Amino acid sequence: MSRLRSLGRGLVSGATRFAADARDLIFPPHCPGCGAARDPRSAGELCDPCRRDLPLPEAWLCPGCGIAGTGGAGAFCPGCRGRCAPDAVIHAAAYAGTARELVRRFKYRADFTAGRLLGRLLAERVAAALPGGVDLLVPVPLHRRRLGARGFNQAALIARDVGRRLVTRVDLAALARGRDTRTLAGLHPEERASELAGAFAARRPERIAGLRVLVCDDVLTTGTTAEGCCRALKDAGAVWAGIAVAARVLLPLAHRERHAALPEDA
Repeated sequence: MSRLRSLGRGLVSGATRFAADARDLIFPPHCPGCGAARDPRSAGELCDPCRRDLPLPEAWLCPGCGIAGTGGAGAFCPGCRGRCAPDAVIHAAAYAGTARELVRRFKYRADFTAGRLLGRLLAERVAAALPGGVDLLVPVPLHRRRLGARGFNQAALIARDVGRRLVTRVDLAALARGRDTRTLAGLHPEERASELAGAFAARRPERIAGLRVLVCDDVLTTGTTAEGCCRALKDAGAVWAGIAVAARVLLPLAHRERHAALPEDA
């Protein structure tokens, strides 16, 4: 029965991707940021207004406090180091403007052109942040119920794109989401932490032990999901575990308990 469910999810995901790719072939090229028709002779993937509205990171700031500069991209400052499970938090863009539209079009409208662009932007950022690379890329897992409803795991597609561009091994099944969780949007950070407690586990710890592992996802808000995934990887023996996301809500992790109405990060 589980094999049939897996086959069914694969067929749904394949059909969704085929429909999106067929749309790209039949209809004129579109801007993945706003959906407007784009001149096929124009350079780049975004239209000019969306390109100008893409909030790319400009400085390497500590992902814990959001204030102190650090020696490396995504690294924590001395005051925050060791307080969080992730060893690094890397994002391709702030969750605003064009980046927010790219994520929403990819995640909720199956716009795979937007997804591929997010993958490219994140791959470029990871290459700059971690010149030594990592051993393994893994996506944040979706529970099978949500995967069946959506037809694809956006984090898995981003991880595959990043892995292909950086020539890094990807394990789509390294982490498991053992139980379904309610939507995190609107929950207080403490409620998010309680909801996700014990939700993630490594499927085969022997494949993770001793490795440097980078978790990929679409959006990071409070960092609760990142914490859960990185803790599960370290419990399985990973020597280093970081998180790389296409877009990040630019609110320092240390002060997010003051804000309840945040977008969902998984």
